[in-house]
Amino acid sequence: MDLIIMKNRKINHFITQMLLIVFGVFLQEIITAQQLTLSSCVKQAIDNHPDIKGAQLDLSVSMTKVDQAKSNFYPELGASLYQSGNFGRSIDRFTNAYIDQFYNSTYAGVRLNMPIFNSLRNSNLLASAKTSKTASEIAIEKNKNILTAAVINAYINALSHAENIRNASNQLKNDSIQYQRLTQRKEIGLTTKTEDLQLQNQLKTDELALMDARLNYEIALIDLAQLLNVTISPTTQLLPLNPDPLFSFENNTNILASLPQIAEFKTRMQSMDQTIKATKALSYPSLVLNADYGTFYASSNPDRTFSEQLNDTRNGSIAIGINVPILGRWQTRPQVQELKINQLALQNSIDKTQLLLRQEIGSANVRYKTFKKRYENAAFLLELAKENVTLISEQLDAGTVTMVDFLLAQNNMDRAAASLTSSKYQLILQEKILKFYSVGTYDLN
Repeated sequence: MDLIIMKNRKINHFITQMLLIVFGVFLQEIITAQQLTLSSCVKQAIDNHPDIKGAQLDLSVSMTKVDQAKSNFYPELGASLYQSGNFGRSIDRFTNAYIDQFYNSTYAGVRLNMPIFNSLRNSNLLASAKTSKTASEIAIEKNKNILTAAVINAYINALSHAENIRNASNQLKNDSIQYQRLTQRKEIGLTTKTEDLQLQNQLKTDELALMDARLNYEIALIDLAQLLNVTISPTTQLLPLNPDPLFSFENNTNILASLPQIAEFKTRMQSMDQTIKATKALSYPSLVLNADYGTFYASSNPDRTFSEQLNDTRNGSIAIGINVPILGRWQTRPQVQELKINQLALQNSIDKTQLLLRQEIGSANVRYKTFKKRYENAAFLLELAKENVTLISEQLDAGTVTMVDFLLAQNNMDRAAASLTSSKYQLILQEKILKFYSVGTYDLN
């Protein structure tokens, strides 16, 4: 009798441990450190990720280049002051006679240099800088879209593993309840040792499956945290997502041209075209205005004081000159050729990107249709599996089936749940991709 009591205590302790594991899992999901939504994750990633900060720095450089291009329109104005010492033979500036003595001189003046016309070179440089700035702004949006897609993928992956935890917890809970029932039947001799071992083995398998599910979820959270550039607690809850039953994809071919991936290339091509015009302007004549005003003092003239000499020698000049680069075209031709080749490379990048986008859209559409059918079939199979497990449990209690039948039904339900989870989140991911290519922005709800 004491042996039986000790054995019953051991069994009850084992059942209690299993139930505590299940209860702990649900308790951790209820009491969480924080709750994240898909939109909040995308916002944090955009605020914190180095790729976005790098694109913003590129925009700052482009804005600086715009200011630099504007400065080409400003005249060059400079002031100069020289102090020198002269020795040996020289011509006196005042008497035009030869002198052989040491004397010092001071010169002060201002000079103005202003381009009047340079074949619109400065205008084209400014237009190119502004267009390049626009391309940098578009590049920020492109990087935001790339990062958003990565966050959506990581978020959905984490949700999938979170649901796998619930599936594993439910199976462990069901098997624990069944083991409790088996213990009660065992006390009155209605079960065998084989059934006891089979169910204990299944319970340990369920426990390992739950541990694997939790490990995969924590790894998925680490991947998500890396994109957000923050730390995410393993107890974090992610707001669930569900497929949109009303969604229907309509291929919008016009949306490709407005996507940042394409718009950036086209804008940079436009900027390069303006740079080509500015480069060609170097081979055309230019018109420049020069003006200067100055005065000087020399100690070789002792008859006039410092201030008197400055007043006597002040003078200025204004000149307009034309510069004709005779060999300018030969000098600028290689630069223009290089820029045109770069334009062709950009056009090739546009064609390649459009090809990849059309391929991605087609693949996403095919995957969406397939996963939608799989999701519907998996949901139906799961309902059948649940009903089958209920019936097998009742028959097991009645003694008309064996534990093998119950475990087979339970495993079938587990496979159906795993298939439903996989199909569901693959369907949601393809739906998000297709919605982006329908309207040009990601749906974060």
